[in-house]
Amino acid sequence: MKHHHSKYFYMLASLATVLTLAMFTFAFVWLNTRSLVEPTFGVTFSWVYALQLGQDPVKMYQALVNDLGVRHVRLPLYWSEIERAQGEYDWAISDNLLAISEDRGVEVTLVTGMKVPRWPECYIPDWAESFNEDFQRQAVLAFIEESVIHYKGSSAIIRWQVENEPFFPYGECPSMSVVQFKERVDLVRSLDDRPIQVTVSGELGPWLDSAQAADILGISLYRQTWNDFFGYFMYPLTPEYYFFRASLVGEDVSQVVISELQAEPWFPEPIESRPLTQWYESFDVEMFNRNVKFAREVGVSEAYLWGSEWWYALKQAGDDRLWEAARDVFKTN
Repeated sequence: MKHHHSKYFYMLASLATVLTLAMFTFAFVWLNTRSLVEPTFGVTFSWVYALQLGQDPVKMYQALVNDLGVRHVRLPLYWSEIERAQGEYDWAISDNLLAISEDRGVEVTLVTGMKVPRWPECYIPDWAESFNEDFQRQAVLAFIEESVIHYKGSSAIIRWQVENEPFFPYGECPSMSVVQFKERVDLVRSLDDRPIQVTVSGELGPWLDSAQAADILGISLYRQTWNDFFGYFMYPLTPEYYFFRASLVGEDVSQVVISELQAEPWFPEPIESRPLTQWYESFDVEMFNRNVKFAREVGVSEAYLWGSEWWYALKQAGDDRLWEAARDVFKTN
């Protein structure tokens, strides 16, 4: 009897092994024979970062559009910079950038909310910092409403992004509940009918919950990061990893795009701590081209490079190698 059960067990184990191998073989063949389309490349442009680098953000944006030929931009609105006093809005810089976009046929994903791209991630005005949670929630909603009303007449805007990686615990930010996030998404939907993009960490955390609130899912793609234990660290992930995860949320969104493709160093210390051109050693043209190639192999329709402000500042400092490498990317669009 014991022998019979042992034989039955081994038959089941063998069958499970065969099925598992067949599944992995199918997945391997599927991932490696899939047809890939050339992604449309754009940039995420932070006018706050441009100012931090000592540059004129409008001139920088003009150079990206007119010299490099960038035609797709993810553009954040910075609450703390636009509404320095409650109820008083200064749209001057973003107005200029949208005007250039409209004139040159640039397609813009406009990012609004409390948490938007670039460290410290959350841009809460000083006057709102002291508010309790409920008043701060109302203040965020008021800013989002004002920003959509102010810009929904722009022909350059193709979609809205609400918050940035809202549930990823990165940055100097208060936590955000699912209910609070949905409230902000619903508000934008009530004001305009353009698609809504939601973003997630491409390497860490779940995608599905965020995808269910979105029309378009944006993922970050970083190859090299820094931590105090390892120093610089390369993620041991392949393009197939991102493609497979994207395929799993395909029924929930119309597109998965790379909203942040690393194209500058991960700065482990303040950028001002060493001459700008020395940072090139941490992220050079070879790494730039390798990341672009990696993004092409992921198989998504759009990829927005992260670091265009730095390429421009390097160029102004006399080193145009990354600027020229980027030119080769955008001339294929």
